[in-house]
Amino acid sequence: MLEILLLKDFLIAFLLGTLIGLEREYAQYKGNYSSFAGIRTFPLIALSGAVFAYFGKLISIWILLSGIIIFSSLIIVAYYSASIKAKYHGITTAMAALIAFFVGILSIYDTNNLAVIIAVITTILLYARTFLHHFAQRIEKKELIDTLKFIVIAFVILPFLPNKNYGPYGIFNPFLIWLMIVLISGISFIGYILMKWFKEKGMVLTGIFGGLVSSTMLTTSFAQSSKKNKHLTDVLILGVILANGIMFLRILVIVFAINRSLLIKMLLPMIILTISSIILAYLCYRKVKKHKNLEVNISSPLTLWPALKFGIFFALIIVVVKITSVYLSYKGIYAVSALSGIINADAITVSLSQLAKKELTTDIALKGILIATIVNIAVKGGIAYFKGSAEFSKRILLSFAIQILIATALIIFL
Repeated sequence: MLEILLLKDFLIAFLLGTLIGLEREYAQYKGNYSSFAGIRTFPLIALSGAVFAYFGKLISIWILLSGIIIFSSLIIVAYYSASIKAKYHGITTAMAALIAFFVGILSIYDTNNLAVIIAVITTILLYARTFLHHFAQRIEKKELIDTLKFIVIAFVILPFLPNKNYGPYGIFNPFLIWLMIVLISGISFIGYILMKWFKEKGMVLTGIFGGLVSSTMLTTSFAQSSKKNKHLTDVLILGVILANGIMFLRILVIVFAINRSLLIKMLLPMIILTISSIILAYLCYRKVKKHKNLEVNISSPLTLWPALKFGIFFALIIVVVKITSVYLSYKGIYAVSALSGIINADAITVSLSQLAKKELTTDIALKGILIATIVNIAVKGGIAYFKGSAEFSKRILLSFAIQILIATALIIFL
């Protein structure tokens, strides 16, 4: 049995080394350059790490330490040799080889899951070279500064905040509030990156990725464009419907991250609303022909002040919801949900998901989120009506009215 487990560890090391090596071989083929390691060398590197780890574990840790020193020296020599002969000066393959060696070590020390995660992330990062370079060329100075701010709030400030409840009814938890800022900013960040990269591919992707950043912002932008570009009405409507549909999936992601019990109840209504968006989008898509790309002015969501404003808004929602749950029962919570939906559906979703762990029932939380969603859709319908062209606003209002009726029926019958 022990031999089988040991064989499995060496096999994992070999396969993970092969995975990284395959990507490096492909990169050399596409880039028309040569390096010191490829599809054959990387599996051997990972196996070498596994062998040194095995004997280090069996006999002495000094064997493993000696192996690390020897292999590091070989990497340095191989790198300089390859750079002199082929005029190849990138250090990426050398670093990948070093990681492959440690992946082999991890596979022996009962940390196969960690080895797999590191190998997969490394391979993805290596393969995403073109994407990352192009994204770096497109990113602006302000966006880079905002990204650094986000890293500070996520990885520097958050770990040091106390995870304790303060005040009456435990209404203030610094760690929780800051964590929600990080969560919402992170979702918006992912959507913004995708938007930055794929927006020229068409309005379908623009609507989807714009919905990840802010469906309200995208609705506003598209409504304004509909007056100037009436020939693009169909494609603008499609983008707004898709962005609104992504909001339902965004809500599910937030609930999944906070409260798995509530997620079970949220699945059916959110899936129904998402399907309704897909059907409405499909009906609109049939009218859409080839259009020129439309530039959508959505600024970086990583600015610090909006993130802090969301945190303040979230904290206020927590306070109001807790107080109303004590003095006004569930009716007060529904009123707060409606008011919150005017501005943002995320804050009330986060608040009710958190409170549904102890203070609220999942039924009340579900209906509160649906109420906020209805109000938010209605607000976006108002934006379309006041800022969009006549045709744009008429069709958007019709689509949103259908979804409001569906959401209302879900509240009544669920």
